[in-house]
Amino acid sequence: MTQTSATTTRLGLGLVMDMPWSGGTLGNRGIGFVETPDGGDISPRVRAFFRRHGHDFAYACPSFQPRSRAAVRMADYAPAYDRFFAEPPAGTRRALHQTELNMGSPERYDRGPTIEFTNELTARHDLSWIVEDLGIWSLRGCPLPYPLPPPLTERGLEIATANTADTARRLVAPLHVEFPGFTEGGSFHLGGLDAFEYFARLADDADVWVTLDVGHLLSYQWLRGRTGRDMLDGIEALPLDRCRELHLSGCQIVGGKFRDLHHGVLLDEQLQLTEYLLPRCPNLLGVSYEDPMYREDGRLVERSRPNFERLRDLADRWRQGDDRLVATSAPPREVTPAPPATGAGLAGGQLADLLMRLLLDRDLRARLADEGAAEVAANPGELECLETVELDELDAAARRFRSRIWRLGRDGGLAGSFPRTLRTLRESGRGDADLLDGFLTSTHFGAFRLVPHLGPGLSVEESFARFLLDLPEATATTVRETVDHELLLSLFTALCHERPLSFLIGVEGVVRTDHGHAALRRYTRAAIAGWGQGVAGPPEETALYAYFATPAGLAHGPVSARVAAAFETTPTPAGDAARAALSRRGRW
Repeated sequence: MTQTSATTTRLGLGLVMDMPWSGGTLGNRGIGFVETPDGGDISPRVRAFFRRHGHDFAYACPSFQPRSRAAVRMADYAPAYDRFFAEPPAGTRRALHQTELNMGSPERYDRGPTIEFTNELTARHDLSWIVEDLGIWSLRGCPLPYPLPPPLTERGLEIATANTADTARRLVAPLHVEFPGFTEGGSFHLGGLDAFEYFARLADDADVWVTLDVGHLLSYQWLRGRTGRDMLDGIEALPLDRCRELHLSGCQIVGGKFRDLHHGVLLDEQLQLTEYLLPRCPNLLGVSYEDPMYREDGRLVERSRPNFERLRDLADRWRQGDDRLVATSAPPREVTPAPPATGAGLAGGQLADLLMRLLLDRDLRARLADEGAAEVAANPGELECLETVELDELDAAARRFRSRIWRLGRDGGLAGSFPRTLRTLRESGRGDADLLDGFLTSTHFGAFRLVPHLGPGLSVEESFARFLLDLPEATATTVRETVDHELLLSLFTALCHERPLSFLIGVEGVVRTDHGHAALRRYTRAAIAGWGQGVAGPPEETALYAYFATPAGLAHGPVSARVAAAFETTPTPAGDAARAALSRRGRW
């Protein structure tokens, strides 16, 4: 049985909703999951939306977002997803929008943990399908602010097709591969193959169903100058016979650029293209409204209502069998034969390296702008990739990537994790931008892995701390001790709230306890005083300082020699007594 063997029932209008955990962009607006003592819940605003609009939708599809940097386990997500799927009316179909399959990535990537989690969620909630954009969601273990399209080269297509076919084979539910986004202001692409033909070849060769995001289609057309009456040019090259879903999310033209903003307000052109596609997609299951924006009472924001109502009416007429909208067959698609394999072009690792260099190396981007691709490219494979790069889009994507790295984490990222260290460095003349430039081009950044599917790596905080300790300013004792202190605060906070960790801890002296983890340090009294914790005695002398991470939270501060005995490596009665005392307090 092939991946695309199935019957078709017109479901009508569906809902796709991004569900970040507390603190995400949408989460700050009250949309997403919220932390609770019993495992998480949907926010009150999401619940209000379902109670007001739940009957508008035939299926509900949350978009997965990681809860934290902890390795993904069903036990940590089940309560929240149970509550999400319990909220729509009985009979509502269920699906999942994944964001971690990373099928467009040219590099080696272990999808096993994501597929295992997805299959568990499928069994738990009888998911009808899994959808994910064909994109590069992370690179070298670093999440991207907006997924990049896969490299539009023959080698890139070969890799993406293999990734897709393997993913579809291993998933229990059918896979719907979504046409990638080409939004301006946050995305760029390598290579010059036609994206519509590329996507059709991938779908045919991997034998998968597809999802066509109408905004993504328009963003690609916009890049190619196909606007107005020309926005339909080339649409028939898409695999319309394999299309199971249409997605529509809020888009906007900003400064002459097409932006996929997901703000809930649909363009008229999105509805026009949807009406064009409906009678040309004979295997379509549904039309999805993606990422609505709504108020605390669940009402859609005013600007989004007119075109949402138009979309709802259009989907309903299609579901009921309007002859003008229901397709019996797809228009003939002219299949472009693949060129003969030559072995030319960049291989997967080379493509990933080039993408990272473009994102991280400001000098390379400047040379590309000043000298052109032919002068910068080291070989014909690089030239094939670079000669089609939109420089403005590359610069915008690089800025967003840098900003994302600086702000990674739950509490403000690097700037929030090392406030005292950064303040000291600013006073010595090192600005944040210079520090970030240095970090991103250092070997220490290469040790960082947030997404662990390339193999585990260090946290961004530990990688950054190692970079800071290599700076000339770090020869000062108080600077080195402050870097170490702020790093341990970050790591121990993660050990409290993000277990099991998805990253390694390379810092020495972190020990396991019955209740969690602990570490002992000896710092100068001057450094401790600079952290707002006074310790009696001459500032140049040292004092003992301990950190404890338990499920109850983080505890840290100066300790006595009697407490420090708990960290001994050779058991003694004093050490046993110290550990017993700390255990009674829930810290050992």
